[in-house]
Amino acid sequence: MALAISIALGHAGSAHAQEPAPSLPLPAAHLTSIETFINRPETFKTEVTARASGPDGIALKLGDDDDLVMVSRRGRFNGIVDGGGGLNILQLDTLNGGALGESKNFNQLFIKRGFWTRTGENDFHEGAMVADKATLTNLGRIGGQVSVEKGATFRGKGSVHHLQVAGRLEVNALHGAPHVRGNLELQDTAELAYEVNADGHSQTIQVDGGAQLGNATLKVVAVTGEYPLSSQYVVMTANKVDGVFGKLISDLAFFTPAATYDAKSVGLTFTRNDVPLEKLAFDENGRALGKSVSEEQVSPPPETTTEATNETPIHVPSTPASETSLVESTLPPMPEPLEVASTPKLVIEMPDPASAEASVSETDLSAPIQNVVEAPETSIAQVIEPPPPEAAILQGSSPATQPAAAPAKPDLPTNAAIAALLGSDKATAAIAIEQLAAGINANLANATLRSIDPVNASMLSAMRQMDRGNFNAQNSAPSLAAGDDADGRVWFQALGNGGTVDRGHVSSALQHSTKGLVLGADWALDEQWSLGVIGAKSQTRLDGSRLDGDLDSWHLGAYALRQSGPLAIRLGASHGKHAGSTKRQIAFNGFSDRPKGRYDANTQQAFAEFGYNLGNGMISAEPFANFGYQRYHRDSYTEKGGAAKLQVHGQTRDNFSNTFGLRLAQLNTLDNGMQVTPRFSAGWKHTYGDVDSKTRQRLVTGGKTYTVEGAALDRDSLMLDAGLDLAVSPRHTLGVGYNAELGNDSRSHGVMGQWRMAF
Repeated sequence: MALAISIALGHAGSAHAQEPAPSLPLPAAHLTSIETFINRPETFKTEVTARASGPDGIALKLGDDDDLVMVSRRGRFNGIVDGGGGLNILQLDTLNGGALGESKNFNQLFIKRGFWTRTGENDFHEGAMVADKATLTNLGRIGGQVSVEKGATFRGKGSVHHLQVAGRLEVNALHGAPHVRGNLELQDTAELAYEVNADGHSQTIQVDGGAQLGNATLKVVAVTGEYPLSSQYVVMTANKVDGVFGKLISDLAFFTPAATYDAKSVGLTFTRNDVPLEKLAFDENGRALGKSVSEEQVSPPPETTTEATNETPIHVPSTPASETSLVESTLPPMPEPLEVASTPKLVIEMPDPASAEASVSETDLSAPIQNVVEAPETSIAQVIEPPPPEAAILQGSSPATQPAAAPAKPDLPTNAAIAALLGSDKATAAIAIEQLAAGINANLANATLRSIDPVNASMLSAMRQMDRGNFNAQNSAPSLAAGDDADGRVWFQALGNGGTVDRGHVSSALQHSTKGLVLGADWALDEQWSLGVIGAKSQTRLDGSRLDGDLDSWHLGAYALRQSGPLAIRLGASHGKHAGSTKRQIAFNGFSDRPKGRYDANTQQAFAEFGYNLGNGMISAEPFANFGYQRYHRDSYTEKGGAAKLQVHGQTRDNFSNTFGLRLAQLNTLDNGMQVTPRFSAGWKHTYGDVDSKTRQRLVTGGKTYTVEGAALDRDSLMLDAGLDLAVSPRHTLGVGYNAELGNDSRSHGVMGQWRMAF
């Protein structure tokens, strides 16, 4: 370049641009020549640290010296900057970067630091240098060669004379693709981050001279949209293409990209790979969903045509190029030009070369550019080794030579959820499978069973408070603040219960909270037997990962007590009707759905408890054995919603259990005659039978029935009960209580308040 030659000869006058040799100067050599110029004693340095402005729209005008203009800190130009005569370099060095409008009489532009946008034209006739960790977005025209150092980024739809990249070259819809009026050279350290769009018209790099690919990396960044199951794009056109890409990187999980080459163009194709959906699932529920999906049912079979494709769209994640995750794999055999028996060849519309010229505005963009943070690259993607150079040129029609025609819009898929899943990257695909599998449905039964536990607890609490005096006469136990010898009572309890099912798994954990009222009445049949009935209404709130629901319940029950000396036999049974509703939230890869389900369920409970009081006087110590039975049945239902809705099959389960424990209580009489009884019990519960929680369901569209499994019922758990009863008068008693069931996978806690009136 003229600047480098002038420096080498010690020439301080003006220099004129010369045509570069076919082999472009390396970025390192380019940087060295700039640094040599900066360090020359005869170079006059001007530092701009604040906003510069002047008359007639001239922000800065220099003389005939060899000038270095350094923009740093808060430096900005409010107007045109003119380098004047001599050899001149403009150096941009601010942390946040900014915008550069019109400039005149500068040989070179040096982007030392920051994120800069260039909109001016017809300057920097000896080029520009983008240093490590700096970014240049070129929307104008740069007269000479642009060198992009390793670790630097270049992008924009503007034009340059030559372009050599050792760092990152970005091509996307936001910034466009560069027009290289001379040669393009990618070094082996370069990375072309190339964005593909659903409409099939991605940006194309136009090179008027030769394009040297140099074993660089091609990283494909796919944005959200409806993609056909196979598609083609034109990456670049040139007068001559030499070499191949050394690696091809894609973040898509279920599609494999391949580069196609001919003498004057580089194309890109996507085809469905052989990775099964279940391979990326987190757990068995996701794997079950993946195996149930019939990909053949994702869309109708395409019709035969010779003008446009009619293939299944897929949704692809909108992931910035800087956030794409990478992993390496091996290249499959190079595909032939895309021809599928049942699917016509995709027709690509070639861009007009003249349209690639930048539309340049002379307006000064003086506002600073928002800082961009590059995310570190982790390892999720496919890296594909290229074919040998002799196989790089494919025979026959290429993307660059196909007849121009607008591609037809693909048919919408029968199941858009699976189409979106197919177009996901690996991280998104795993999340999507988990959401679509809806394994949390398997925990609805356990949450319902936990919500009805307070009904049994209410009946047992009422029976334990029954005392007609014959028991107390033996001085073996307290009266437990039960009042006088009335033959009957009415009572009600306000109760609250809550807990978590499958608490060890965040994605399928289901929290439940219940509140309700229980109304009961009982009466004595004779000296030993008493009978009672209850009615209850409760509401349960369900909250889980991407699920919320409600459960309205009604209960009817009956209980009986036989008290014979220190031996007590307590029997009870109840029936519950439940109306449930759920709403699931699904969102991934541009797809969203909110399936809603409504279902009916019923429960039955029965228990028999035997207790023997070993207490004496005002203290009660009762070992007890409780034998119980629970049954749950839910009808089948079909969710309302979009492509992610499920048909959930009916479910029935029943279990027997036994609980052994000890109950303690102490009767205390206050000075005012009121009686206070604190009580506490602890027991070990063992559940028999099949404790697994499984639900069969399927996608309404495009799927087979699969089974999801939730948290199993705890085989063994700890039962706790504590409370305080206060007899405020001979006929009125108040009470409060706490109960809990603690297991490995599930825990529930409940509180209750009780009022009883004897008559």
